[in-house]
Amino acid sequence: MDLHHVIDIARPVLSDYLLKYLRSRVNILIVVDNEISLSPGANAFGIERVIRLLRDTSVGCMHFQVDVGVRSNVPFSVVASPVGTAAKYVGFRFDSTLPAGGRVIDAYDEVWCFGFKPDNFAGSDANITAPGALPASNAELAVLTTWMNNRKGGVFATGDHDYLGASMCHRIPRVGTMRAWTNAQGVPPIGTALRIDTNRPANAAEMAGTEMIEFDRQSDAVPQPIQWKAWLSFSSSPWHIRKRPHPVLCHPTLGPIDVMPDHPHEGVVFDHVPQPDVGLAAITLGNNYNFGAGVTGAEYPTAGGVQPLPMVIAHGTTLADPPLQHEKGDSPAKRFAMINVYDGHRANVGRVATDSTWHHWMNINITQIEAVGGANWEKIKRYYLNLAVWLAPPEIPRHCFFFHTLESLYSYPGIEEFHPKVNLLDAGLVFRKRLIGLYGPCWVTQFVFDWLGLLDLKLRERLIERYLLLPTPNRPIPPRPDPCLSCPPPEMFEAVILGGAIRATSAALFANGGGLEAGLKLMLEMKPERLEKYLLEGTAEGLKQLQALSAKSCEETKQLFG
Repeated sequence: MDLHHVIDIARPVLSDYLLKYLRSRVNILIVVDNEISLSPGANAFGIERVIRLLRDTSVGCMHFQVDVGVRSNVPFSVVASPVGTAAKYVGFRFDSTLPAGGRVIDAYDEVWCFGFKPDNFAGSDANITAPGALPASNAELAVLTTWMNNRKGGVFATGDHDYLGASMCHRIPRVGTMRAWTNAQGVPPIGTALRIDTNRPANAAEMAGTEMIEFDRQSDAVPQPIQWKAWLSFSSSPWHIRKRPHPVLCHPTLGPIDVMPDHPHEGVVFDHVPQPDVGLAAITLGNNYNFGAGVTGAEYPTAGGVQPLPMVIAHGTTLADPPLQHEKGDSPAKRFAMINVYDGHRANVGRVATDSTWHHWMNINITQIEAVGGANWEKIKRYYLNLAVWLAPPEIPRHCFFFHTLESLYSYPGIEEFHPKVNLLDAGLVFRKRLIGLYGPCWVTQFVFDWLGLLDLKLRERLIERYLLLPTPNRPIPPRPDPCLSCPPPEMFEAVILGGAIRATSAALFANGGGLEAGLKLMLEMKPERLEKYLLEGTAEGLKQLQALSAKSCEETKQLFG
């Protein structure tokens, strides 16, 4: 991480602390069928550009180590030094074992699946489990599920139209019911009027319907607009409602991510309601899995009385032909669920995300968008990065929070503003602004809710019910919450919690009257467990002050109206 904003004497100490105590690297294993290219090229049918982007970019404290495994019908082997974005693991399976022992996936925090098999022939579902399609076996799925549950490993998965990707993905817990993979589930086809064709016109004639929108418009610089779904919704009056997208679709400076590359025949993800435009039923939630070896359980588990469910975070739309002219033929306008996510951390398992198509990721679809640059490319590439951040096991964002708390005390403006007697709310507003600049406002909200769960699980769930539009078993489509005149805006409770953390850390390092150098010495002796204790104590103090402020405000309102 770049520490040039940190004062000189603190840089080596903070670097040492990060290396010695904290996890900031997210290890990602991308698994592809061998039909998906890993080679560079503007028209490559593959994900080489996304791999490079992840490797070359950091988000706040987090950086990403990305390796690739290819599922193919050859003996498993490990490539010692793969060139560029080539595969490290050949003949990979989810239960592959390293030559020195140990499962391959146990070295990773996230697994991203880009499936192609069984084939592109739109055959019967029997093809999905044919031996030549290399379907994921019970033994593989037992290992992968155990990793998802015990290590809280994050999984992303996508395919395309028809049953593309089903052989690898359709039986993975959560993944298999969050996205349509099989004919039995109702996958959209490659052709006919039933396809999901998101290609957009590139000029006025195509927009007017006097010229054809060619198939290759998927490779131009014009993306499709998407409809992000509100994740946070807050209203303190009937006339003003504030909404934010899910953190995966939230750019730190450009706002909601509202564009994606387009494609003439996408797949679809499930929602909690039927999708009549694409003939898809509502999501199935009551399944159990049993992969043998004692690996059994509910697909969507409950922990502490909480059962998180998948949530659609973006919808796509198609443009009708007629009046437009799509190269692949007539097709009515459609609205469909494009991206969904599952916050398994609330149930003590890993997070999951699925996407309607890998064409949102492929070189052939993103090269020209990147070449033009601007807001569209910045938003699309941030989608990839946000997924890498959001899917990480909880220890990594928590450790980054520890690090940012410490480094903020030795950089401007914290070096002047943060001290043991600082006003808690003022400190929190400054620190919150710093975190928003690194991760975006939606991530800050997500992290604060996650952090509160360590202090008071019931409080976290009450706040989620008030501020976040998350589906529950009894409320799969949450209604817009009623205005709450006395509820603090989310920015305020975020600020008091973050301010409490800052003040507690400052007190631990500087309360004895020592200066900055003395604080650095104490820092190196402060293991993460002890730092976490201080931070949670500060959080509790922040909540106490917020309760006092709220009580005072309610009393003033009561006096105002007699």
